[in-house]
Amino acid sequence: MNTMPEILALKRDGKELVAEDFQYICKNIDAIPREQLGAFLMACQINGLSPEETSNLTSSMLAAGQSMQIEPGRVDKHSTGGVGDKMSIILAPALRAAGATVPMLAGRGLAHTGGTIDKLEAIPGFNTGLTMEEMKRNPCFISRQTDDIAPADRILYAIRDITATVPQIGLITASIISKKAAEGLEKLVLDVKCGKAAFMQTRSNAIELANSMVLTGSALGMQVTAQVTEMDNPIGTMYGNSHEIVESIDCLKGDGPIDTMELVLAQADSLGYDIRSHLSDGSALHEFKQMCVRQGVKSDVIESLIEKPWSVLPKADFSVEIVAQSSGWISQIDALTIGQVLCNLGAGRTGVAASIDHGIGAELIKGIGEKIESGEPWIRFDVNSNMDKESVQRIQNAIQISSTKVHKESRIIQIITN
Repeated sequence: MNTMPEILALKRDGKELVAEDFQYICKNIDAIPREQLGAFLMACQINGLSPEETSNLTSSMLAAGQSMQIEPGRVDKHSTGGVGDKMSIILAPALRAAGATVPMLAGRGLAHTGGTIDKLEAIPGFNTGLTMEEMKRNPCFISRQTDDIAPADRILYAIRDITATVPQIGLITASIISKKAAEGLEKLVLDVKCGKAAFMQTRSNAIELANSMVLTGSALGMQVTAQVTEMDNPIGTMYGNSHEIVESIDCLKGDGPIDTMELVLAQADSLGYDIRSHLSDGSALHEFKQMCVRQGVKSDVIESLIEKPWSVLPKADFSVEIVAQSSGWISQIDALTIGQVLCNLGAGRTGVAASIDHGIGAELIKGIGEKIESGEPWIRFDVNSNMDKESVQRIQNAIQISSTKVHKESRIIQIITN
């Protein structure tokens, strides 16, 4: 077996590492000096990881931690993140209503991208820190990753963040797929976003990542589908933590925005479940209630949440409406700008340890394809005080208005299967 300096020399010189090399790193991750781990990650960034190396790294990260037993009917999804991306909150209970087991591990938001865990923590009492034993006996949950699941990933990701090695396709693949494989999944659907507000900004990079994750997940025995979707414009009409819970409840009642519902239904279809009837007959909403109760929310709180969401959820007191500067049809809304402004106002994190304000958010009044008059409001921000002039100016510049009629297109660009 190679020593760590030998592994570094091989990867530095562009040689391909074998399974035992990755196993050594993942098993001894706590003892390996951080300087050596940083050098390993940079060598991977510069020289790349082959599909076989990516698969071996993923398997080694998975084997170094705890995992759940693979079972038929265990399904999940993963999104690479965006603005207004609340599909997990809708999809998990809807899939459960259709008969699936949904062990969903999710993350927090960072910078302009929102996190499912942050959104759920806007609900009073919702416990996002389930133990492995609680996960194993729970038929549908959304929880954050425990320290026992893919522990090497937690350390490697923290070092990637400070060594400019976050964008490496193989490292991204191993980080995501190792955690999803730990859930014991039969099927996985991936929402790989591309566009100005996405991690992968170009279509070619998004497709490359999607192919890598499908290939690697398939090698671990999962049926994997990746959907490459557009992330230039924000998803749905609500943005921010409490706000996206409100929209999720609307969707679970069968009354969500068209683009949000398009993605949710397409993801369920890829997993082999038709959830349409469950969204219309109330069974998906019932499973959402059950999930909330199992994760610590009191029954009276969840009933109030469903009937009058803003009686339960935090919401900032001050509202600011931004108006259009010209007349016509809305052709584009800059999701990145909206996400960045919300983050700066306190709805998102500027660092891993930063706190957030669940009550800050925004609601779209007019969307793409709709006609608007000059001076008419198109978005409303809920904030703790009046918005500063720079933020208002940025939002005013975030909308493009066409003199000719615009049609809203599908967000789904390409579907990749194994």
